[in-house]
Amino acid sequence: MYVQKVWQKVCWRRCDMGKVVVIYYHEVVEKGQGYSYQKIEKDKFEAQMRYLYEQGYKSILFSDLDKALPEKSIIVSFDDGFRTVYEKAAPIMKKYGIHGNIYLPTKYIGTDSHFMTWEMVKELSEDKFFEMQAHTHTHIDIRRLNEQSVKEQINESDKMFQKHLERFPQAFCMPFGTYDKKSIKLLKKESRYNYLLGSYYGRIKSKHISGRVLPRIGISNNDSLELFADKLNGKYDWKGPLQRLRLMWKNVKKERITEYEY
Repeated sequence: MYVQKVWQKVCWRRCDMGKVVVIYYHEVVEKGQGYSYQKIEKDKFEAQMRYLYEQGYKSILFSDLDKALPEKSIIVSFDDGFRTVYEKAAPIMKKYGIHGNIYLPTKYIGTDSHFMTWEMVKELSEDKFFEMQAHTHTHIDIRRLNEQSVKEQINESDKMFQKHLERFPQAFCMPFGTYDKKSIKLLKKESRYNYLLGSYYGRIKSKHISGRVLPRIGISNNDSLELFADKLNGKYDWKGPLQRLRLMWKNVKKERITEYEY
């Protein structure tokens, strides 16, 4: 317990509030509804978006990362492209002037009723409030893939982006937040992605962007508004290195996720 408290203090002092925070959600739902194991109720989500607005956070898109950024920059993002992002999250975000980024597993878009259609995706993209990013084609644990399979996932995803949006994604979010050295090497070799994102506490610092797996902080329905604020402020960033060590240990044991469950 003493060591943990010391580590928390060290990480807290090193936390630079001028850096970019990336948060992510899955579904935004009415109470008692939803399909994703990670979902947040609509009222709680709106309270969080209102908090960002009232506290002066400036939401940005991945295409903004190569520009001069305002203080308190934040990337609000969504995994998987669920239909509720279009139906419930987007109107709330536009109400408060919050921009969003959505990671699409392209196989499911327009083919599964739980997910957005390509028409919905295009509508959100065209008003410049949202950007769409890559999340593989089939939402697979990329550690399971050989070089040819990585190529196929990237190419199929790119093909769908080009067909429906006439652009390529800039960022790639790891399904399940998992990766290893081999998969990162293959992604860098075979893709044109500028940014790779994992799932661990931390914030984007300019020196960390190139060639690094960037942090993203998950937001849960169980998070109080106080806990939400603490996550944004870096109070739990000390957990980031421990989360990465845990993933490294799972890689050593060759643990893999075999099925996409939402």
